[in-house]
Amino acid sequence: MGIREDALDLLACDGDAVRTRFAEFVSRHGVTSDRPRTDAGAVADPDRGGRADLSALTERDRRLIDRVRLFDTAPVGVTLCGPAYRDTPILYVNRTFRDRTGYSLDELRGRNPRLLQGPHTDPAAVAKLREAVSIWEPVTVDVWNHRRDGTPFLNRVSLRPLSGDDGTVTHWVAVQAAVQAAIEGPTDRTRDAER
Repeated sequence: MGIREDALDLLACDGDAVRTRFAEFVSRHGVTSDRPRTDAGAVADPDRGGRADLSALTERDRRLIDRVRLFDTAPVGVTLCGPAYRDTPILYVNRTFRDRTGYSLDELRGRNPRLLQGPHTDPAAVAKLREAVSIWEPVTVDVWNHRRDGTPFLNRVSLRPLSGDDGTVTHWVAVQAAVQAAIEGPTDRTRDAER
């Protein structure tokens, strides 16, 4: 398994298995977390040097954000979004994602990931992502995204739903890896998720 698949498995695992899975992830990929944990009511916002008040978040939101924060130094972008019925708002993105896109956490929080779409984004890739969200299924798609300054980059996005204790999808997690490619216009290179 590659780093994207391992990260998705870790992010989706049962809460009791996180420590063991993270130790396995570190030994396999050499990625460690350097982010201090925060109290349950706030998450450190490294872009602003302070804390963002996230008191409206559920305990599950906070636990998942802390889990994604483990990946702040991973060589892949990681995004945690809320439920689709609320327009899938971004709750947290790791440092790699922020560095790659040029957006701060404050600019991203509460917005839908579609803000990365632009003139080079292929509608077929977006349709695959939308379909996966609508049927609550994982998917992997190569999609042209755009940085804050408008510069396009090809991104391999692996998206997976996260279910709560009752089996209902409560969140979405995505792992993104930049793909080297020349801009030749939109691409419809998409793949179904590796299961």
